[in-house]
Order: sequence, then structure tokens, then C-alpha cells
Amino acid sequence: MLSKKTKILHWFYKLSWKKIVGFSMFLLILAAMPLAREVAVNPTRTRSEASLLTPKPQEITKEFETPKGPPQIYLVDHFFGKVGDAVLIHGENLGGVHKNSWVSLGGKKITRDDLVSWTGDYIEFKVPVDAISGVVEISILGQRTSWEGIFFVTDEKTSTELRLIDDQLKAKNILGGKELLVWFLKIKGEGELKIDPVSGVNITQTKVDLPVGKIYEVKMKISSTLLKQSELNFIGLLNLSKPDDLVVGIARGELDNGLGQLIPLQSHPLYVSF
Repeated sequence: MLSKKTKILHWFYKLSWKKIVGFSMFLLILAAMPLAREVAVNPTRTRSEASLLTPKPQEITKEFETPKGPPQIYLVDHFFGKVGDAVLIHGENLGGVHKNSWVSLGGKKITRDDLVSWTGDYIEFKVPVDAISGVVEISILGQRTSWEGIFFVTDEKTSTELRLIDDQLKAKNILGGKELLVWFLKIKGEGELKIDPVSGVNITQTKVDLPVGKIYEVKMKISSTLLKQSELNFIGLLNLSKPDDLVVGIARGELDNGLGQLIPLQSHPLYVSF
């Protein structure tokens, strides 16, 4: 007499290939249901992507959009990066590739080899091998402008870092800094971001509306006790609250040491929906 297991195998072998495929898909769907439920119940709350605002890269062409006014830079995304990383300049009246136009980082012009895209609204380039931290500047047909922030060239030794963890901005290894400036960019969604300092942090806030979104600029004076604690661990600086559908990112971060020098910062993740 055939065993139960043998009968099942005998029945399975008699199925057509279409029925076998259909049966396999049915089992796969059943196996995936618990995972799908888990994802639905516990959605990912933190995201990090290549850039805060990501247009589709375009190949460099000879097309040139005649500027309708002086060039403007709204945002440099990211505000930090290592050699080879992509940097995106958002603005207007940027023209395009032209023999009388150029982009520079830290006073050094970006070569054609490191240019990725150039349109009337944005310029994308890669951080060159010999890059140094400094101002991002453009010249469009002789008209020059620069971003008000500083782009930091980082490497594996850069240890000063900002993090958005749950509903709090945290920092590590900011000992030696006297004032921390951070831009929060409202990427999408409705409502306002509410920012409150933790004990030991004094802040001033301003809001700026840019074509790429609303900027919440925060300048922080941090107590010596917190600065010392940041040498070993991440310390909380700001408590953030917002509507559920509001997506916010860190679009700028600069740590002033009080001597006219800025300590390089990096940030992970760049934008979140906490």
C-alpha cells in the first residue's frame, strides 16, 4: 500500500507544467502574505537617497538655454561629499555648457571630465580628485554667483556627523565648535516643522521660501558640557515635530569654531519622514 507521501508525489508528477507553475505561484503568494502584512503594519520611517531633490541626469549636450536674467543658485545638494560623489546645483538661468561658462569648487574649475549634466535649471558634477572644501561658484557668460553655504570635501577621517534619528537632530564629535548652523528643507507635504532645542542649546530660527522648497534655518549655541559629551556619543540637539506626510531633509550644516574656520560635517540620512 502506498504511503501518504508517495501518493502526494505520484499526484504531483501527473500534473501538467501549467498546473505546476500555477500551484508554485499560489504557494509563493501564501508565503509572502505575512511579510507583506509586516511591511504594511510597520512601514519604513527613514529614507536616505542620493540627493534631496533628484532630477533625471541628462547627458551633456551642445544645447544652450539663453539666460533670461542673472544666474542664481538656490541649493547645493549635498553640502558634503567625498571624491567621486555627485553634487547637484539647483538654480535658474544656468544656460548650459559654453566656452564662456564654468563651475568651480573651492576656487578650482570643474573640468569637462567631471561634469555630468548641465541644463538651464541644474548642474551636476563629480567631486574631483584634487578637490578642497570651499565655495561652489558658477560663471554664466561672465555673470558670476555663488552658493552662500560651504561644500565640505569629506573622507574616511571625517568624524563630525549630524543624524536625524526618530524625531530628533543629533550630532557627534562637535567638540571645538562654537556655533552650528543647519538648514532643514521642506521637501513635500503640508504643514509646518516645529523645532525645539534641548536643555543646553540656545537657538535662533528664520524661514526662507525658495523655489526648491521652504528652508528652516537654525543657528545653535551649544553648552560646553554637551560639546564634551559629543566626543564619544551622539547627543540630542533639537526636538522636531511635524505632520505625518511632511518630508524634511538636512540641506546644509556648518560648524563654526569661532576662529573663522568651519569644521567639516556630514549627515545621514539626508531626508526622513519620521
